[in-house]
Amino acid sequence: MMRLSRSLRKYRWLVFTGWLLALVPAVYLALTQSGNLTGGGFDVAGSQSLAVHDQLEDLYHDQGGSSLALVAAPRPDASYQDMNDAVAQLRQIAAVIPGTAEIPNPTQRPPQPDRPYVLSVRLDSRNTSDVAKQLRTKVGIKGDQPGQTANGRVRLYVIGQGALSAAAAANTKHDIAAAEKWNLPVILIVLLAVFGSLAAATIPLALGVCTVVVTMGLVYLLSAYTTMSVFVTSTVSMFGIALAVDYSLFILMRFREELRTGRQPREAVDAAMATSGLAVVLSGMTVIASLTGIYVINTPALKSMATGAILAVAVAMLTSTTLTPAALATFGRAAAKRSALLHWSRRPESTQSRFWNRWISWVMRRPWMSALAASLVLLVMAAPAASMVLGNSLLRQFDSSHEIRAGVGAAAEALGPGALGPIRVLINFPDGGAASPEHSHTVGAIRQRMAQAPNIVSVSPPQFAEDNGSALLSAVLSVDPEDMKARETVGWMRAQLPKVPEAGTARVDVGGPTALIKDFDDQVSKTEPLVLAIVALIAFVMLLVSVHSVFLAFKGVLMTLLSVAAAYGSLVMVFQWGWLRDLGFAQISSIDSTVPPLVLAMTFGLSMDYEIFLLTRIRERFLHSGNTRDAVAYGVSTSARTITSAALIMIAVFVGFAFAGMPLVAEIGVACAVAIAVDATVVRLVMVPALMAMFAQWNWWLPPWLFRVLPSVDFDRPLPEVDLGDVVVIPDDISALVAPSADLRMVLKSAAKLKHLAPDAICVADPLAFTGCGRNAARAVAGPDADQVRGRGPGQIPHHVALSEERVGACVGAAGKKPGANGHTNGSLGTKKLVGGLTSRNGIAKAIAGTERPVHPVTLWRGRLSVAIDALQNDTAAAAGGGPVYERRSPVETTNVQLPTGDRLLVPTGAETLRLKGYLIMSRNSRRDYADFADMVDSLEPETAAVVLAGMDRYYCCKSPRRQWIATQLVRRLADPDPCDHPEDQGSETDAGSDWEEVRRRCLSVAVAMLEEAR
Repeated sequence: MMRLSRSLRKYRWLVFTGWLLALVPAVYLALTQSGNLTGGGFDVAGSQSLAVHDQLEDLYHDQGGSSLALVAAPRPDASYQDMNDAVAQLRQIAAVIPGTAEIPNPTQRPPQPDRPYVLSVRLDSRNTSDVAKQLRTKVGIKGDQPGQTANGRVRLYVIGQGALSAAAAANTKHDIAAAEKWNLPVILIVLLAVFGSLAAATIPLALGVCTVVVTMGLVYLLSAYTTMSVFVTSTVSMFGIALAVDYSLFILMRFREELRTGRQPREAVDAAMATSGLAVVLSGMTVIASLTGIYVINTPALKSMATGAILAVAVAMLTSTTLTPAALATFGRAAAKRSALLHWSRRPESTQSRFWNRWISWVMRRPWMSALAASLVLLVMAAPAASMVLGNSLLRQFDSSHEIRAGVGAAAEALGPGALGPIRVLINFPDGGAASPEHSHTVGAIRQRMAQAPNIVSVSPPQFAEDNGSALLSAVLSVDPEDMKARETVGWMRAQLPKVPEAGTARVDVGGPTALIKDFDDQVSKTEPLVLAIVALIAFVMLLVSVHSVFLAFKGVLMTLLSVAAAYGSLVMVFQWGWLRDLGFAQISSIDSTVPPLVLAMTFGLSMDYEIFLLTRIRERFLHSGNTRDAVAYGVSTSARTITSAALIMIAVFVGFAFAGMPLVAEIGVACAVAIAVDATVVRLVMVPALMAMFAQWNWWLPPWLFRVLPSVDFDRPLPEVDLGDVVVIPDDISALVAPSADLRMVLKSAAKLKHLAPDAICVADPLAFTGCGRNAARAVAGPDADQVRGRGPGQIPHHVALSEERVGACVGAAGKKPGANGHTNGSLGTKKLVGGLTSRNGIAKAIAGTERPVHPVTLWRGRLSVAIDALQNDTAAAAGGGPVYERRSPVETTNVQLPTGDRLLVPTGAETLRLKGYLIMSRNSRRDYADFADMVDSLEPETAAVVLAGMDRYYCCKSPRRQWIATQLVRRLADPDPCDHPEDQGSETDAGSDWEEVRRRCLSVAVAMLEEAR
């Protein structure tokens, strides 16, 4: 990702040009793509209903499925003449449309002013949407209002499958426009609240619009070659804008965080892409892989909606990982600058949130209670899902006042509720001769048996195919073809009719609109467990690759299943039980059967989005600290704001479509909004930290053989590249390291005497000075007796040599001589007395005594670090004067910088520097420690220091029974500093470092902030 980021930064204008060239034609294609979309696609390959439909199209042209109907419905004041004129007008309209012909209906009575009249039209083309659009235009239908005659006394309608598709396309376009009127302002408000900058907020929003437009263009191209449902546009719009904004938000938030640590903009872009950018790629691949599970159902409608969602995710991933770094490289710090016009943006930003730190600490102290409470909430929300009823109806996607439903109702009034969707029974004879006398008995017996089926009004006489190989019987229902009773009738016929003919003499297939709906619902119910297994397996594998942990991958899948169950429960509560009727959600008898599998795949993909982002952040921290509890606390507290903001944006998008969309889209919107809300709050902020706290090191268990098989995914940020001349080695204690909450290229502000260093200088301490925390400090630093270094023998101490002033190598000069503010090398550092009696002129480590040739200080530092860390982690001796014994609980957190030689320089992190200085205050209680601590605080806000120090108990503990909590003791000591030494003991050097009253004031400010943090 770093190599890609550098290329995108370098050729960013080519990136902008490429996307612009793709965007221009996509705008035109997006505006015209609805013409190729269909409202059908709910047929199931290999089903009886599809077999009957295809044979009707091929062999029964008068009974084929490619038909429409024109309806004239009189108003109360209409006359016979008005109805006759209306019917004549409809016949004239149908006659001028090429490829249409009227289908005579012997049962239809002449036009009358008290009942509607239906004019059936047969089409030569199977794609009836275009013809339906022409008829709707000529009839005068506008939006959801019907056409009418010149005097307005007769309403005119167009009904049929093609008319449903045309009306659905028009409704979808209107719904998307209405949803975006809500979504775009809400997203902008959320982004402004997050970034405090209009410039930063417009980047994700622009990427979301670009993603939707380009994806719509791709949908148009695909619709020319395959069946695409009208609902694909809503899916693309929902997924495109939500994921593009979320993905770019993740990268932009990490970019701002890296800038706050002191990185230059180009380095911040690379670091953001190496971490959040990689997480975006993994998340996008997981969403895409999850959505492929929909293809198992193998129905054109669901496959097209899954294809649209996959295209939206892929384009969102591409725009976020190409346009975002290019835009950040172009705008630089301006993309992170907070506006002075927005009052909330004036508050200083911090990487770790105080609120989320307190929250996660509370949860991890009570993991069992938190996990059980969260599980109970999820199970209660999921319980209603057990009573979910599935159904499928394109007609019921329209409001009851819509013209298409009014037209169908008028036709049902004229011909009966079941006349528009008769049950078709096709009898195929292998030897042909369907009209022969020997087969007439079989056909008659089947017709007689059909008349005995429930909910049947009449059965028509048989019609024979053109090749005389089959006979067709049509049964008119007494109920609506989409009613559940009609499905029971189809099931009864499929069970009883094949038993009528003798075995092998005829094959009986039951089809028609009701059978098609039943076959679709049965296919969804039958294959959904397989979809669940495939999607869960894909999610498990992707998580396993991302975090290299069997437990975390399994936990992620389990948590997502609970989120999906909660989403299913919300569907029942909102739509079947009608709990939100007052908000405009209609109460319906069944949930659309397309929704559960779509919600399953979508929710799994979207949940993995947050799961991967959070767990990779935790893993990134764990790889540096080795402390699970700290990694969880840090990962959640640093990513909670980003996850919450991204979830708010995604929820806003889904809610917008839930209120503006057709019932199917509304159901998807409500389910996904609930799933995201639950996942981003109950799951990510309660269940994840609680379970990880319970299982501790088991979180990272991975069998060795699996470790060798899995690909390596590196989430490490790019190391700062420094020259040897930028490295200044100061033989001082830990206070000479980088500033807290800063990355390694920041100006060192840990001591007033070092503030004049060059901005790009990296100052590191002699690591053996770390052992100043214990009783062997002097001997360890001077190094005359290596056996006294705790835990190591003479042969184990690399580069065990003493510092000397006599030998100054050229390499040392190159490393340390940087002009100070006064023109001298490191200016006012002067000659300094070191622990152990050594001296260092100008604060630069000299050549190494006892070696054949000079050794670079960096080499010495790296070699001695392991000794220092070992001493820190094992030294439990009491401080001078018989004070309390403090013990280190976790490894020292370290990070690296990259040297030109390819070597990595290992130094403690900024937060670790601050904690170690607090440790020295407790253990050594020296005036110098307070002064250095005050200088550290000067480089950051006291609140930030308080957040770091509030977690001291995770790193240190006191063995004295009366002093259990080191953070509490540190607050008391900082509130009223009382060092064990006196100013006169420190000499003029310490007095010149800082004013003591100012030191006390800064220490007190941190103590107060720590108390506020504890509340």
